[in-house]
Amino acid sequence: MLKPRVPRRTTIEIQQLLAAYQSSGQTRAAFCAAHHLPLSTLDSYRRCAPTPAFVEINLPLPPPDSLAIVLRNGRRLELTWSALPDIADQLDGLLLRLEA
Repeated sequence: MLKPRVPRRTTIEIQQLLAAYQSSGQTRAAFCAAHHLPLSTLDSYRRCAPTPAFVEINLPLPPPDSLAIVLRNGRRLELTWSALPDIADQLDGLLLRLEA
């Protein structure tokens, strides 16, 4: 006996599901169980979702003495404000190489 075909999720539905997962604070397994979603499906959605190249941050005033950038892969780049004018043009390329 064939299972009834489940309609595919739209791009908007996938984005809403990923936003719900990210804001839930749950583990992948717990979120999937609560939403009756296979873990492999959530992983596939996460893998295929576009990730922003830059994330806007708000710095306190006055700014701290240094800036630490922590990438998703765990690498950390810490800069002092005095170094930023000298390396501003190179920072974009550096971050892309570090994240690879």
